[in-house]
Amino acid sequence: MTGSESKKYARRRNRRWALAPWWIALAVLVLLAAGEAARADLGDGKVTDRLDQKAEIFRKWLPQALRGDSKAQFELGVAYASGRAEPEDYAEAVRWLDKAAAQGNARAQSTLGLLYIKGLGVPRDYVKAYAWFDLAASRFGHGQRRDQAIELRTMMAAFMTAEQLAEARRLAVKWRAEGAGEKP
Repeated sequence: MTGSESKKYARRRNRRWALAPWWIALAVLVLLAAGEAARADLGDGKVTDRLDQKAEIFRKWLPQALRGDSKAQFELGVAYASGRAEPEDYAEAVRWLDKAAAQGNARAQSTLGLLYIKGLGVPRDYVKAYAWFDLAASRFGHGQRRDQAIELRTMMAAFMTAEQLAEARRLAVKWRAEGAGEKP
């Protein structure tokens, strides 16, 4: 090797080693971040906090829901739909919301309307969605929730045929007569 070749080789080697601290720092940061993520999942209590939250939901609402309390049934339904009680379980959410809605809980009726629009836990059905929004609108007092139920009902009507709209109105009248529009 000549003197110029050895200087050239030495420059390359020095450049590689000059970058080494950056690679080492990057590797350390990645390892630290991975360790922090693992601790966040287990060590800082997020998992146990979620379990505690789920347990609290059941402790607070399940006994009342089983006794027929429509507010507790609504809260359980929302917890199942949102994934706060379990991983999202729309079928179970519909089961609890239906119990609350049958007792005249307007929030449950409105939420069921949304689930029927989206087809979550139930087959997509605009007729039933319209009927639930109609019942909710009649149950809510004057205010934002009532206005939203009316707006959603109106939006549903735009997607329905005249026959579907007539069926939805008949269904709402039937459910109202069966007690879904009565106070719990």
